[in-house]
Amino acid sequence: MFELIWSFNSALAWLIGIYTFVHSMCMITRCLIRNFIRKPLDLTQRYGKGSWVVITGPTGGIGSEYCKQLAKQGFNLVLLGRNKQKLDDLEAELKRDHPQLKTKIVVADFGEDISPEFYEKLYDQMKDLDVSMLINNAAWLKITYFGDLPPAETLSRAKLNMGGPALLISFFINDFLKRATKTAIINISSLGSTFPFPYTADYSGSKRFLSLLSYYLHDNYGDKIDVQDLNPGVVTTKLGEYRDGPEAISPERCVKSSLRDLGQEFSTVPTVVHSLSGQFVHVLYRFCKPIYSNMFVNVVENAVMTNFYKENRDKIYGIE
Repeated sequence: MFELIWSFNSALAWLIGIYTFVHSMCMITRCLIRNFIRKPLDLTQRYGKGSWVVITGPTGGIGSEYCKQLAKQGFNLVLLGRNKQKLDDLEAELKRDHPQLKTKIVVADFGEDISPEFYEKLYDQMKDLDVSMLINNAAWLKITYFGDLPPAETLSRAKLNMGGPALLISFFINDFLKRATKTAIINISSLGSTFPFPYTADYSGSKRFLSLLSYYLHDNYGDKIDVQDLNPGVVTTKLGEYRDGPEAISPERCVKSSLRDLGQEFSTVPTVVHSLSGQFVHVLYRFCKPIYSNMFVNVVENAVMTNFYKENRDKIYGIE
């Protein structure tokens, strides 16, 4: 009996090992093709030169970089964000570098309202434009214990991170299906959607929602709409406090990789380093939880505690 159990466990371990190896090799092969062999498509030819791209959260980091690279390729831009002054500054910068660029500013705070009426008013400001691409980039991340978040803040983050993309897509999708040329939806997810990223419970959960929504859209509308589920790792933006390390990439590199794969690959990771590190962490989480905790969770925990100290040091030392 003992020998039978031992044989079964050994066979199971071998199967798990083979599956993990084959899965990793497939990911590495795709990663090498993506980064070193395959050429990007002509996006203006595919989606229409002079057509419009709607970008949420365009004033910093990844969103700003999408604006710069797409303006350079000949697309016009709808800048959809909550800070009018920052939107105006971005518009001025873009038009200075690209005098022929057309832009439209739409001011909205996705964290405040989730009603269909709110999104219908936004859509009405854009419905007469030939929109060929929607980039759901706006997000809100705070690295902390989930229990430390006020319920009102948790709700606002859910409205922004999940409600915003879903409702924008629901208003635009029928227009996209009627276009003579292809259209595109880029949903900025995260490697954190593939495993529980420490101290980002609601953020990781919302990114998982966005990835699953992308899968559905790709399966049902892939013949007319190029859907991209972009899963970057650490990007050097102001979104989160933890953004250091050799695996961190710039927004420029992240966006360049996204546009390189658009129309050719549905679910994509920007760089070789992100692909390999994501696969490594995923395997550790599933099969080596103690090592995962020591190598990964503790690093993020130190960042959380450092941030807590910075925010509360006056209270800690009794300084009024």
